[in-house]
Amino acid sequence: MSEGKTLKEQNAWLIRATMIAHIAAFAWIALEPRKVLSSTAAELVNKLEAMALPGSASFGLIVIASLLLLGLIPSDLRDRLIHLRARHPLPGCRAFTEVGPKSSHVDMKALSTLSGPLPTDPVDQNALFYRIYKPLRDDVGVCDAHRRYLAARDIGTITLLLAVPLPIFAFVITNNAERSAVYGASPLATYFLCAIAAKNYSWRMVQHVLAITACQAPTADATGERAVSH
Repeated sequence: MSEGKTLKEQNAWLIRATMIAHIAAFAWIALEPRKVLSSTAAELVNKLEAMALPGSASFGLIVIASLLLLGLIPSDLRDRLIHLRARHPLPGCRAFTEVGPKSSHVDMKALSTLSGPLPTDPVDQNALFYRIYKPLRDDVGVCDAHRRYLAARDIGTITLLLAVPLPIFAFVITNNAERSAVYGASPLATYFLCAIAAKNYSWRMVQHVLAITACQAPTADATGERAVSH
């Protein structure tokens, strides 16, 4: 990990950028820039006064949502929200029955040689996957996929938390149902795109860990040579 930073610390700027993007999008919807540019000074003051209370509330909601996500919402709940799975959301729970067998570069026989009979229960699969992941967590490929997964998961969860209240605030300010509905669709679309990206990155991380571990298994030739030497 670069400069000793944790993966979450490396992703902090992305989370901040997401919050800024939400604030900018809300301001764009609420202020309606074209109308602002053509407004007189008195009209502009009236518009700013009209949006002051709900606008401040929405900006506060954005900040609170990020704080809740980073401090109060447990990571396993974030995993469930982004994977759309109530139980066993992480791909490590399917590492040896789904992820590995579907990956052309993962040698499942070699994994069996190293670890013995591979588990099929989701809890046991995740436990075994974590044991083989831990020594490889600083591998460049593993670390990169993990960092990207965490970023997509947290950005997606923040966006989902804001997908309902922000369009409501936008409607209160603009009194334009169509404009607010279109605005409300954008965070939902962003959430689903983040969910797809998070799934792909998490699968990539599991695949990479399994592939590296399988390469550590002794080959048939090496096993034969050891047998001869004895």
